[in-house]
Amino acid sequence: MKKRLRESFRYESCFTEEETEVAKVKSGSSFFQECRCDEPDPKGKHLKWFDINDQEIVTLGPGTKSNIYTEWLDGAFGLYISNVTKSISGEYKCVTIYNGQQYTRTFNVEAYDPPYFVNTAETQYVVNGKDELVICEARGETDPFISWHKNEDGFIEISDDDKYEVISSRGLVIKNVTKEDSGVYKCTASDLETGEGIDRDIKVVVTYMPIIDGLIATPQATVVVGGSLTIECAANGMPHPKYLWRKISEVEPADVNVTWHEIANSIVFDSVVANDRGVYECTAFNEAGNATKLISIDVLVPPEITEFNNVTVIEGQTAEIACRATGRPRPKIIMSFQGEVDDDIKGVSWNELNASDTETVFQVTLSQALIINQGFYFCIASNDVDVTNKTMYLSVLHKPYFKTLSETLWAWVGKTVNLSCEHEANPSSQIAWRFQGNDVSTIEQVEINKILEEKIKNHPGQFLPVVIDQPVFYGNYECSARNEYGMSTKTITLREGFVPPAIRNVTIVETTPTSATFAINGPAEVNGPEVIGFTAEYDESNNYNITDIHINRTWSIHRPYKVDKLKPNTTYYIKFAAVNDVGAGQWSETLEFITLETLVPDRPEWATEFEILLATSDNQRLSWKVPENNGDPIDYYAIRYCSMLDPALDVQEESCKEEIVESNEIELTDLQYNTAYRLELLAHNSQGNSSVSQLLLFVPEGDLSPVLSAGAIIGLSVLAVFICLLLLDLLLLVWRKQGIIATCCYKKKNKRKEDTLRSKDKKGLLNNGESSSGDSLRHNSGHKEYEYDKKTGVITGKHSAGGLHDEPNEAIVLIIEVTKAMIKGVYKGTERDCRAKPIETNSKNNLLFLTKKNLPTKN
Repeated sequence: MKKRLRESFRYESCFTEEETEVAKVKSGSSFFQECRCDEPDPKGKHLKWFDINDQEIVTLGPGTKSNIYTEWLDGAFGLYISNVTKSISGEYKCVTIYNGQQYTRTFNVEAYDPPYFVNTAETQYVVNGKDELVICEARGETDPFISWHKNEDGFIEISDDDKYEVISSRGLVIKNVTKEDSGVYKCTASDLETGEGIDRDIKVVVTYMPIIDGLIATPQATVVVGGSLTIECAANGMPHPKYLWRKISEVEPADVNVTWHEIANSIVFDSVVANDRGVYECTAFNEAGNATKLISIDVLVPPEITEFNNVTVIEGQTAEIACRATGRPRPKIIMSFQGEVDDDIKGVSWNELNASDTETVFQVTLSQALIINQGFYFCIASNDVDVTNKTMYLSVLHKPYFKTLSETLWAWVGKTVNLSCEHEANPSSQIAWRFQGNDVSTIEQVEINKILEEKIKNHPGQFLPVVIDQPVFYGNYECSARNEYGMSTKTITLREGFVPPAIRNVTIVETTPTSATFAINGPAEVNGPEVIGFTAEYDESNNYNITDIHINRTWSIHRPYKVDKLKPNTTYYIKFAAVNDVGAGQWSETLEFITLETLVPDRPEWATEFEILLATSDNQRLSWKVPENNGDPIDYYAIRYCSMLDPALDVQEESCKEEIVESNEIELTDLQYNTAYRLELLAHNSQGNSSVSQLLLFVPEGDLSPVLSAGAIIGLSVLAVFICLLLLDLLLLVWRKQGIIATCCYKKKNKRKEDTLRSKDKKGLLNNGESSSGDSLRHNSGHKEYEYDKKTGVITGKHSAGGLHDEPNEAIVLIIEVTKAMIKGVYKGTERDCRAKPIETNSKNNLLFLTKKNLPTKN
């Protein structure tokens, strides 16, 4: 018997012997086999197919459908199997009868399974640094043969070596995996018997464990409660890691209140609460492993005063005041009292307790509470986040207290006196009044006490008005205040008051052509209210005895006692009386004085308080105070102003200009920028010229727009004013011996000299009808008179041919330079940038040093 492996058989003539064939067919494929008999049989052709169960296989007819069927085609009788499976594998027979003899052809159809992969993923991950197995498992009719190739510029077959080991039943072992081992590997499974083979491309990805570079808190790891917070877990790994967050806590994870939500590799707190403080753990993981890192989050909580309650205590008992505050960091507490604090007070102690890491308690204990302890107390709690405060009131219960237990009041007939029973009491008290008169009968006392009771009903407060309409109301009044903690009494003595006695001592201090000033020594003793002022009555001697109507003038005490608008070279009579609340006292003796003859006007004073003025533009309006005309009206004012050379301050004579005005103001135009001017002013009447007032005017750069902020300019201006005042005072000291420093230095010395001269002038010869101060004093101290020549327009000395100005002093030079330096530091120029360098300061004590090197240089 001949055996052959084939898929189909074709015979050219009827078979006449028994034969068997074997056909191996892959499961799932189709099978076709012809059975033919071409030689004619006298009795015809007889062909039949039988299945594995020796059942004849029917021919496929119309409308039939079968997996196994037969069909005549072109004289051949064919067997068709559409889907070969192992369940229908077996012997299929083709039977024929030839010449009366039956012959059989047997076809043994065997289904086999082709190789196939199991547990073999197309993408597989291996861990960097380890020996890893790339799995490739195959099944088949027999154990398939496995081979490996790697795609490196074409597939290269892999064999066992130091890098690879092929395990046919499992896969490929890659030793000590590196990043270079990633790529596409081809696994091929072959059936050596059937020749069937399959392959699969496996993408090998080299993975490595996540590495957390850091946990980043935004805005930072310390956050204020209520703010937002994001914590990012920055990690690298292959494949890209996933993240797991948790808060490390002593409580069970299920009990942790999660207040965040996750976004990618971050957790976000929309509004941080105090309980969010703690340690957070981020775990980054992938197929290669996991990594963990921690971050500590601190939540700052602003201070909150949780306890600071009002306290009420009885006087003399112990009082405790406690301020309790919470916050993170733990707040500091300061307690203050709104009231007077006696440094000698005893029995006060305080203690600060740290109740927890977030709570502070500050306690103040008063061992014996006093009235002075009553009032508002302030608790101020602060930490790095904020400051808060709260107020409480300590109420001390006590009996009534009077500030003074006795008081004397003056009264007179017709006056209403408010008797004060003002006192302090807690709680409020009941007030009772009682009268004890001087030389008053009992009946009168009873009547007055009845009157007081009626007044108390109408005036229930602490003040009791008493109208003095008869002398019986003078005497002692007693006020009693009582509450549940005690009683206090105050005595008020009501005395009859009288007007002041006559003034005995009045002296003439100074006379001018139009005024006179007096010194008044009031009465030493007054049987009544104190003196509050003085009144005078005066007139010309010609009219004094003709009529009783004279000019009156009244002054309050401690004011210059001066009468003005007098006529020059005229004799006046004047008398004085002291005034108190009762009225004016008796007149003093009549005093005679004579005004001086008409003189030149007093020196006009500039309206500015300083002798150096900073101009705001090239046009500057100046004004001055109208001086005394000394009996002769002022007909004009003369002004001369000249630019000065820098820094010697010599006047440029060719630049001098003169102006004549009748009013007390002038506008100077066409001033030059960055220039200093010296101004001289005098007043003129028919008697001549007054003395001269001087002023230094500095015009800065043309562009006065500030380059600093308004706050900085104000600060620099205040500093500049202070320094200018100091330098000006020094200037006045060395130049004219005036100013605060000069007053302190020379006042005492001059006083001793004056007292010495006057003590020797028994006859008053030094007075000479003039005052020891004012213009006369200045005249005797080297006073200079000046004249104004209308023809030439030049102001010169009255007794010399010299110019108006004196030689410049170094102090003036320094002030001008300092002023320029300050102006250039604050303002910028229009033509060029000429900002001066900042004035140097001492870094240790921040003192300002004015030296030559600070001053700007001329260009």
